[in-house]
Amino acid sequence: MFGFLKKRLKEAITKVSKKIEKKPAAEEKVEKKLEKKPKVGVVKPVKKEEKMEERIDTEIEERIEDLKELREEIHEEALPTLEPEEAIREEMEAFEEVKEQELRKVIKKEEKEVKKKRGIVGLIKLVKEKKLTDSDVEKILQELQIALLENDVALEVAEKICDDVKKELLGKNVKRGKVEFTIKNALRKAMLDVLSQERFDLDAMIMKKKPFTIVFFGFNGTGKTSTIAKLASRYKKYSPVLAAGDTFRAASIEQLEEHAKRIGVKVIKHDYKADSAAVIYDAKRHAESTGAGLVLADTAGRSHSNANLMDELKKVVRVNKPDMKILVLDSLAGNDIYDQSRLFNDAVGVDAIILTKADVYEKGGAALSAAYTIKKPILFIGTGQNYEDLKEFDPEEIVDGLLE
Repeated sequence: MFGFLKKRLKEAITKVSKKIEKKPAAEEKVEKKLEKKPKVGVVKPVKKEEKMEERIDTEIEERIEDLKELREEIHEEALPTLEPEEAIREEMEAFEEVKEQELRKVIKKEEKEVKKKRGIVGLIKLVKEKKLTDSDVEKILQELQIALLENDVALEVAEKICDDVKKELLGKNVKRGKVEFTIKNALRKAMLDVLSQERFDLDAMIMKKKPFTIVFFGFNGTGKTSTIAKLASRYKKYSPVLAAGDTFRAASIEQLEEHAKRIGVKVIKHDYKADSAAVIYDAKRHAESTGAGLVLADTAGRSHSNANLMDELKKVVRVNKPDMKILVLDSLAGNDIYDQSRLFNDAVGVDAIILTKADVYEKGGAALSAAYTIKKPILFIGTGQNYEDLKEFDPEEIVDGLLE
């Protein structure tokens, strides 16, 4: 699933990472010189030095405390010509003067060592880290945008992802050997931001209201009827009632009836050419009278660009006031998904998306485009022909799969 996009993103990231990882001649020269230099020892992080006066004061205070502990000894062994207390005072004054001179020498020596070590640390940092410049980031964005557009990601969505990647990477210090990981991480965040729309617990919503009515819309051939059957099987515990609202396509009612028979659920139908809104209305009434918890309503496939057909969908919504409106999109539609999502949402107000035929769709960009276009969550993706082949859409799983 989404194999082409995965492969293309990997190629793009690897290609640009190698370019960025390549060290300029000047850095190569520095690195060689450092390798030839004898090791001075392990360079530890240098703490910010205290002010010289503060260090001297601290040292003197500690030494004075030490001298006070020797008070008894000085009392006993006082200088012949001085009283004990005077001896202590002169001893302390002499210590302070000598110690201050000694401390100044030690601190100056330490300061020289600090500067020397900082210089080495700076050189090491130069060859161990890479700051991502405008030029570096532009190389990344060019490769990413091409990879996304080649795999059915709409231009607006590709630009959004690239903008987010740029914000994440520009000016960032990256350790040598970690450039590819850093780019992947930035791309992961950007793609998740596009895909992670507000989600909801469908089970909790169904249990909260009886009957919970879902109407399905979509272009011709997207797989609405089979998707409804998969959901009926998945939520069979709610005794779903299927509404055969597609009264235009030949054999559509029979197709839904066959699914219902296999699953063991009820279908409400009218004759062909009947009013779709009326069929769904009767299905809701039947569910209310029998205590069924869920109504899944099919509608005729139609072109999103046909105003008259879209008006019929508006009537379905106006008459039945569904609790949820799901747009079923064919992954194989590619970039046309962008227009489908926007126009269906403008017409009837979409609450969520289901992507069909994801198992045979290798490009993957449609999922990114659909979610971002109308800012609605993708609930499920169809991954096969069987009733159980309806997988909950997990943005993190999808993105991790693309970037593994």
